[in-house]
Amino acid sequence: MNRTAQFLIGLVSLVLAIGAGIYGRNAYLKDVSTMQIPVPAQNIAPYTWLTPDLFALREVPRALENMAYYQQVNDLNGKISTSTLRAGLPVPQNDAVKPETFRLAEAQYEVLSIPVEPVSAVGGQIHIGQRVNLYTMTDPNPSEQSNYQEGSPEHLSSQVQQIAASILVVDVRSSQGLAADSMEARQQGGTAMSGAQQVEQTQILTLALPPEQVETILMAVATAKKQGGLLWTTLATP
Repeated sequence: MNRTAQFLIGLVSLVLAIGAGIYGRNAYLKDVSTMQIPVPAQNIAPYTWLTPDLFALREVPRALENMAYYQQVNDLNGKISTSTLRAGLPVPQNDAVKPETFRLAEAQYEVLSIPVEPVSAVGGQIHIGQRVNLYTMTDPNPSEQSNYQEGSPEHLSSQVQQIAASILVVDVRSSQGLAADSMEARQQGGTAMSGAQQVEQTQILTLALPPEQVETILMAVATAKKQGGLLWTTLATP
């Protein structure tokens, strides 16, 4: 075998060795090596304005680098969460978006906030994602009331009217606008909640509903306010 052939064989072997090394390194980095990405330090509620202090860095497999998760804390700063961001888990890009592209509900729905009292809203235990029915409670006209015996079914039916059914709840707040207590929040807090961390009761419901129902509900809210809070909210049946 002449020197030229030996040189070519050696060159080809060198190229193959380099290629195998590069392939092995990339495979190792993909399957074994890790990287740091931001994860919530604790559960973040939907519709929260995101800031860097809400996140910590966590080591994860480098394979997540090419997946649809946020890679840098700065990429999350100033965005809004569209669902609950779980503590310690990577943040999907669809779950945190720019405020200008975000709505609480789909475009065909109008979003409306109404005041409620805990006693008239299932004890204030309504939380995001549930569906509710709205009722008004009104006194019958004196002429109608005289025709029925007090406490009779006819008398009671004249006082209660359903004005909306199966309305989606997109947010719950206290009277000060703070995120109100919910079933999920209580499960997360558990016994860790100290005396200084007071539970905020639901007193503002934000609902997504068809535009044609908005006027009816606003009229009911106005009437309820004049009559001492006779707007009632129930959880809709599944």
